Amino acid sequence: MRIEALALRDFRNLRQADMTPGEGINLLYGDNAQGKTNLVEAIYLLTGQKGFRQSREADYIRFEQSRAEIRCRFFQGGRSQTASLVYSRGDGAAPRGGKTAQINEIDVQPSELTGLFCAVVFSPTEVGLIKEGPALRRAFLDSAISQVMPRYLRNMAAFGRALSQRNSLLYDMARHSGMDDLLAVWDRSFAKAAYSVINARWRYVTRLTKPAEEIYRDLSGDRETFSAEYQASIPGAWGALDAQAGEAHILEALEASREEDLKNGFTTIGPHRDDLSVALDGVPARTFGSQGQQRSCALTLKLAECAVIEEVSGERPILLLDDVLSELDKRRRDYFLSGAGTGRGQMFITCTDRAGFRAVRQGVTMRIQNGEIKARRQIGGA
Repeated sequence: MRIEALALRDFRNLRQADMTPGEGINLLYGDNAQGKTNLVEAIYLLTGQKGFRQSREADYIRFEQSRAEIRCRFFQGGRSQTASLVYSRGDGAAPRGGKTAQINEIDVQPSELTGLFCAVVFSPTEVGLIKEGPALRRAFLDSAISQVMPRYLRNMAAFGRALSQRNSLLYDMARHSGMDDLLAVWDRSFAKAAYSVINARWRYVTRLTKPAEEIYRDLSGDRETFSAEYQASIPGAWGALDAQAGEAHILEALEASREEDLKNGFTTIGPHRDDLSVALDGVPARTFGSQGQQRSCALTLKLAECAVIEEVSGERPILLLDDVLSELDKRRRDYFLSGAGTGRGQMFITCTDRAGFRAVRQGVTMRIQNGEIKARRQIGGA
């Protein structure tokens, strides 16, 4: 898939930005705080996912404006389609403001964009996928899975409700007796929702591992071996358990951990405590990997995510690289710019100085200044 045209109105510092990108590499350059990352973030929001920067939706609206608009024409499924997102501030009629979406000019829920418009982003904070705690890796898996299996969003919502209700009941049981039957009811709901999440994550990691191993081998010059494994807090042969057996297995684990759960007042096992283990030559990259190795591992996961989306949907997702290639050495940077590991898909790359990207022989460069696209230049052929 690819973006054919993009129009932004009052999105963060981008007052009015209209873009006609190229089909391959699109290099967005300019000084800091000019709007490059905001433009990339706007594209990513069209996936129906949360933004990759921590902020409120109200922050998307330019200062002293009432609404922000993201409108896009993109080619997907063999035809041109349109998608839009509008963020509004609160007023008398709608004091909380809100977000609306359209697909092909038909009103939809914003979540319906997920799985239709696919993009993968890599930003400077993504190295945290390896060096930080498991919450970021769970979030990576959940976001990646939802792009190839949109119904997974409903599974996650169901699990979140079951977990919240069970935790509330555990808290109350520490103060009141006679609630064992009610806990058994929520245990069954929890087990059903938890199995759907664990099963989807396990299958996704299994699928992700093969392209990730190949990509890292190319990135490292075949010096190290990459591996990834889903680590469930409830051990089990998850690849061999169907829904009935899996739910029964989770119920047994909840029974075994009940005393610990009651003591703590919350659920101590389940998908919310799981992790994605990444290793180089069998050694945990989080603990023993250098900063460069950790960055390469995180980048590998993102490129492998692209490969899985393409395998499942037949469409190469849009790749968004926000100020990260400058942190790579020349060989790894050229690996991207040559299209190796990224296929022939559309890419948006942000940087402050385009001098480091002289290796780009074909693509489009755009200078971003004061929230506007000031110049567009074609490099090489059309």
